[in-house]
Amino acid sequence: MADNGPMQGVRRATPGDAEAVAGVLVAAFLDDPGAVIFEPDRVRRASILPAFFGAWVRAAIADGGDLVVPGEAPVRGVASWFGPDRHGPSDEALTAAGWDAVPATFGPAATARMEAMTGELERQHARLAPMPHLRLEFFGVLPEAQGMGLGSPLIDHGHRRADAAGLPCYLETFTERNVAYYRRRGWAVVETYLVAGDVPVYALLRPPSG
Repeated sequence: MADNGPMQGVRRATPGDAEAVAGVLVAAFLDDPGAVIFEPDRVRRASILPAFFGAWVRAAIADGGDLVVPGEAPVRGVASWFGPDRHGPSDEALTAAGWDAVPATFGPAATARMEAMTGELERQHARLAPMPHLRLEFFGVLPEAQGMGLGSPLIDHGHRRADAAGLPCYLETFTERNVAYYRRRGWAVVETYLVAGDVPVYALLRPPSG
């Protein structure tokens, strides 16, 4: 992985952190509208999300993704930054990380919903951010640790990388509360579109600063 300069209050996630990082994302996204699309039943959603996030996190770490966690133990938050050359782990890395087992865990209906939603996110991403950029793919803090200042250094890490390279940042979110959070940090909504018929997705960009 390339050296992206000094990191203030954060460190890169290692393969040994993968289970904890996936656990953070499961807890942070359990009631997110995007995860609800995957599986409306909360109990079943809690049982299948570990397969999704576990495989994705293992692949992202193995494939050079810039996944950062708070510098102090235990792992209670994570932000995953990809770009500018690619914006997620490769198919080969996902396969090696066990992604092929995710559909069996999800079942046919949830798998179809997941693939339809993520396919639309990727189509819109390509349309709305065709320029070189960093993508904030997943960002989450354990619910019980939110409001403690753990998330800001994880976001600032990507902002510093992008600013140093003169690149914008891109993300999607499903809630107006998150939109307000990002707006305070220099992001702006560039488009709102619907997935799964009636669920709004907010696409945001942050221009490079300085």
